[in-house]
Amino acid sequence: MDTARLRQLGLEVRGEGEGLEATLVLTEPLENPVGGRQVERVGFQVQGDRLVPVDPPEVVGLRPIALGSVQGTREVEAEVVDAFNEHLFHVQRRSAELRALGLSPEVDPVSLRLSTHLSEHGLALTLVADRQGNFQVSSAVRDGQALSVPQGHTFELSEFRERGALVGYLAALFGEQGSAEAVRTRPEASEGVVGFSEVVRAFGEGALVPPRSGLELLVLLEVEGRPYRFAAARVAGRTFRGLLAGAQGKVWAERFELDDFPGVVPLVADLLKVPAEAVKLIGPGARQE
Repeated sequence: MDTARLRQLGLEVRGEGEGLEATLVLTEPLENPVGGRQVERVGFQVQGDRLVPVDPPEVVGLRPIALGSVQGTREVEAEVVDAFNEHLFHVQRRSAELRALGLSPEVDPVSLRLSTHLSEHGLALTLVADRQGNFQVSSAVRDGQALSVPQGHTFELSEFRERGALVGYLAALFGEQGSAEAVRTRPEASEGVVGFSEVVRAFGEGALVPPRSGLELLVLLEVEGRPYRFAAARVAGRTFRGLLAGAQGKVWAERFELDDFPGVVPLVADLLKVPAEAVKLIGPGARQE
């Protein structure tokens, strides 16, 4: 990167090569509404043709600025201000969504990072939002033991209208140690679990699920001796958010329409590139589709 170009944009420049850094002195400080601080200078790391905010903590993680899209100091500052205000908007919006799910939002007074804690059935999770409002699990503990957290797996919080749906989705991501074996050999070990066949037998195939009611499903599988979990949570109407996870974490996670869903076994077989016969459903009365 030509340092003259950076200075032309009104930036203070230091370093060289991969260590090239630039600083912008703001004409109007950014206001940290939680910590009561003012941000007067923004430090960037120069990565190719982008300015990546790295200092102070309030701006770390804001969207990078493409150097080709700015012509002067005012435009650089406007990009920073827009990205910062967008983050504050996401913090407010996601905080309201967390409260609606019965969770307590926590905003760090220095970094303005939004997080929350969720504990259910021995599983304790810390959820953290990035600057764009996407959540991911930053730490997970089950019965006092730390679990490996899949990297890069984000989810859209607004898709979960009920706490139970979110809990079910995240629990499937981490699974239950020994759950597959317990269900297979001792169905009574999973007290409170209701099989869909039992629902159909009790209420008949003519029973309907109202459009706005929550619906969660969990399917335990085994593929070539390895356990997997498929979970689905209803988003709205006939739209679901699905997740397939194995011992190493997430394999697949997407939204899908019920009418287009091929079935759990065909989906898993296609994702894992195995024949359908290799996918075994686990549970009382389980059968292949």
